[in-house]
Amino acid sequence: MLPHLTRRWPVYAVLALLAYPWIWRAPYFHLLGFDTLLGATMAVSWNIMGGYTGYKSLGHSAFFGLGAYLVAIAANRWGWNPLWSAPLLALVVVAVALLLGWIMLRTTGSAFVIATIALLLIFRLLALNLRGITGGAPGLSQPLPPWSPEFSRLPFFYYMLIWTLVAVAVSAFIVRSRFGLGLLAIRDDEGKAEMVGVNTTLYKVLAFGLSAYFVGLGGGIWSYFQTHISPVFAFDLRIGVDMILMTMLGGLGTVWGPVLGAFILIPARDFILFRFGATQIHLAISGALMLAIILFLPRGILPTLQEWLERRRAPASAFVGARLMTELQDESAATASTPAGDPHSRVRPAPR
Repeated sequence: MLPHLTRRWPVYAVLALLAYPWIWRAPYFHLLGFDTLLGATMAVSWNIMGGYTGYKSLGHSAFFGLGAYLVAIAANRWGWNPLWSAPLLALVVVAVALLLGWIMLRTTGSAFVIATIALLLIFRLLALNLRGITGGAPGLSQPLPPWSPEFSRLPFFYYMLIWTLVAVAVSAFIVRSRFGLGLLAIRDDEGKAEMVGVNTTLYKVLAFGLSAYFVGLGGGIWSYFQTHISPVFAFDLRIGVDMILMTMLGGLGTVWGPVLGAFILIPARDFILFRFGATQIHLAISGALMLAIILFLPRGILPTLQEWLERRRAPASAFVGARLMTELQDESAATASTPAGDPHSRVRPAPR
């Protein structure tokens, strides 16, 4: 029964998520579910670059804001429905990320981190100053969704659930592919990866572009969900920090770790805001959480749990190995004590 549950747990998890809005019918829970799935999708996307390749970007919220503004502009000027324009315009975000990645990925380490933060600030300044396109500081509004206000958040929840599953499937495919193997090689030792024939520049740029897709898509759906966006909230550094926190909490460089981190961090943060209100306490608790992760769970929950389970199995395996070694020694001793040339002699194994 247990192996069956272990193999089928993603199916049961999806079924539980499908039933979730009908069990907790209050709009608040639908909003919480949408925020959690949005965070999970973006964390999985960020993990393609930060987890598999090892290049940690603090400015991925630039792609979030870019996707949000592209969808809002398309809805206002041409009447495009955000539900189908968000995945399409996310390809534009990927194209921008590929171009910028080709430039920024010439740097490594802290220089790359600083470059991504600078990218975010540049995008925010552009959104504030290009008033004819972005609306400036007041921002842009979008038409309200066509469905009933009673279920205004329910379609967003299921729509985001679909894209979360797509993001996880893409991440799993990448890590099992030759391309993913090259990314892991870059993370472990970029110099050696280049020596064995990995085109490290191409792999890093492609990973940077792929990691921007679901972040840009999430920004587009978020802008439609909010119905009004502004540069301060669309290009917020905390959005990128949240992606890192969720990924590190669940497990950096794992397929399901970012999802687990989102399902822990976002409800916990919502509870803290509900408990303490709009104070700075939730920021202090978030900082303490990041410090605790670094100190006690540097690899994240899933890798730590896997390592703990392997240690639990190790004593049993060592006992079996010692037992087999004892049996082999007993058989060798019995063979040595048998008279030579006796055809009727037979060595009996030691009793178990």
